[in-house]
Amino acid sequence: MTAERALAPDRYARVAALPRGFAQSYVRAGRGGEPLVLVHGWPATARIWWRNVGPLAEAGFDVVAPDLRGFGESAAPSDGDFAVAAHSADLHALLRQLGLERVTLVGGDLGAAIACHFSLRFPGFAQRLVLLGPPWERTPDAVGSAHPATAAARRRTIAACYTRDTGWRSGSYTAEELDFHTAPFADSEAFRAGLAARRCARDAERPGVCGENPVEALLLQGATERTAPADSQATWWRRFPRRIGPFRIARGGRFPQWEAAGVVNGAIRHLCRPDPARVGDSMACVALGSNLGDRECRLAAGFAALRALHGVREVVASRVYETDPVGPGDQGPYLNAVARLWTSLSARALLEALLAIERAEGRERTAERNAPRTLDLDLLIHGRTCLQEPDLVVPHPRIAERPFVLEPLCDVAPDLELPGIGRAVSALAAAVRDPAAVRVRER
Repeated sequence: MTAERALAPDRYARVAALPRGFAQSYVRAGRGGEPLVLVHGWPATARIWWRNVGPLAEAGFDVVAPDLRGFGESAAPSDGDFAVAAHSADLHALLRQLGLERVTLVGGDLGAAIACHFSLRFPGFAQRLVLLGPPWERTPDAVGSAHPATAAARRRTIAACYTRDTGWRSGSYTAEELDFHTAPFADSEAFRAGLAARRCARDAERPGVCGENPVEALLLQGATERTAPADSQATWWRRFPRRIGPFRIARGGRFPQWEAAGVVNGAIRHLCRPDPARVGDSMACVALGSNLGDRECRLAAGFAALRALHGVREVVASRVYETDPVGPGDQGPYLNAVARLWTSLSARALLEALLAIERAEGRERTAERNAPRTLDLDLLIHGRTCLQEPDLVVPHPRIAERPFVLEPLCDVAPDLELPGIGRAVSALAAAVRDPAAVRVRER
């Protein structure tokens, strides 16, 4: 790859999402692997990961690198809040919208503080942390609180943070690299957001952000990084009982993901790989319905059979809803529910397993559409898969018009943006909601 392409802002395709009411930009590569979320710090943007996204995606990770609120190509929110907690909530909403619920978070300085806060605020979401420098480090005073009047002056101010003026690491960046990293801060509002986030980063010492953390953590630190407190290593040991490291990166400074990208990528690749049986698992959603016989027992049997499938794990059940029948003849009301699960099965293999469960429960499929059934299992979603085959369409083609599917789907994946549809489940459900026809089953 040419040097020009390596520093191209459009090297990775950007996507804009609206998880919290403002446009948040992110890049994504390597879908289908272990989710790996790269959280930049200050004064940086998602561009600081340009040397990591491609290699980590090729190593089998599903890499997501967002621009934080107000940074890079992400808009600044109307509330003007740039605290660590706000960034953490943004990240949670974005990942939920992307259908990711168990991730490895990688971050340094402000990004490390966000990762730590996220893992404590949303237990079980962060499976492990990779911290490139401690989240409680001192923020340098070279920038101060001034707001330069011109774009060129703003870029010079940010460039000073990458060079000898701060004492972080001298001589690591060429003129072209400095131009690449400082360009987003030429915008006045982006520069202002960066200063606000920098001030908020000083709150990272609060226990809610950086208290004792039970999540497994890989701890890395650039050998020439000078903003960490003298007792940082002892603090790392105290706050991360499930730690690997800390390790010092000989060629790394403030941003080892850029300055020593090969070392950081290698450490993540070798120390953060999941159980091989889980590589490539996809989140799938299955609708369950019954209006013949003992409906409650049929649904319970369906959930039990899903949990027993080889290649399926972590089955989460929605509430049960009673719904008016849609179909020919004099039918009784349905019980409907949705299961969210993680699976290593392909969409085709999962569909075949669902059909086998239906047959075991006495389902007889006929040419008559919407006929009564003992147990109906519909594959609604399979990761980001979009298929149009004669006997398999994913996502299910009639999700958006079925409140009896959308209501229970809201219970287990409300923020999921459906592939090929581009709207979140909660928004689709609100558009067709009918409480009289789709009622929560009173147990």
